[in-house]
Amino acid sequence: MTRSCDILTLEALERLSLAEEILGYTFTDKSLLREALTHPSYTGEHPGDCMYERLEFLGDAVLDLIVVEEVFRRFPELPEGNMTKIKIAVVSGTTLSAVAGELGLDKAIFVGESEKGTAGRGMTSALENTLEALLGAIHLDSDLDSARVVALRLLGHLIDPRSASALDHPKSRLQEIMQAKGSSPEYRITDESGPPHSRSFTSQVSVDGVVLGTGNGRTKKTAEMAAAAQAVRKLESD
Repeated sequence: MTRSCDILTLEALERLSLAEEILGYTFTDKSLLREALTHPSYTGEHPGDCMYERLEFLGDAVLDLIVVEEVFRRFPELPEGNMTKIKIAVVSGTTLSAVAGELGLDKAIFVGESEKGTAGRGMTSALENTLEALLGAIHLDSDLDSARVVALRLLGHLIDPRSASALDHPKSRLQEIMQAKGSSPEYRITDESGPPHSRSFTSQVSVDGVVLGTGNGRTKKTAEMAAAAQAVRKLESD
């Protein structure tokens, strides 16, 4: 049976070309690229078994290794705890989604009509997952060094101790800021996606009905922390 990711229509080729332009990498095996760009909702509406979840699983590990090695190399005097904070900040769902969104990667993803009908609520996690899947696909298409070049081109500027500053108890910090203004933050899970072994959650934090931050994570707690961190950064930069 022909998989959807093996069928390269004109529309598909245009999306693949856009993704390669964004990544700065040309795939030898285009079906790998197509697979990395295919959201599960698209597979559910089209014949075949192509979707990015397996490549996302691989890409998650590839990205972790690349970032950890780069942190280790750049900051030889930094203790393990601080290195961990930088790594978490760089590979967080919120960071990956934001970077992928700024790059315009959403225009290259194959998404089903059912997902389009959600007004983009699931796109935050889709962007994160797709970026990880693409790094996994590059690793398979070439090697780890090629994946490293792309990952550092896209995320290298974030590998810095300042990127981790908002990770120090962001929910507590946000609570302090809002209490001083006589308000209190409220958290809401707005989206859940992925298979049972690899769930992804999106959380929003709002104050008096105004959304201050959105975050993504593998658990509801980490998603809320990511949302709080975004809110803190926004409030403290105003």
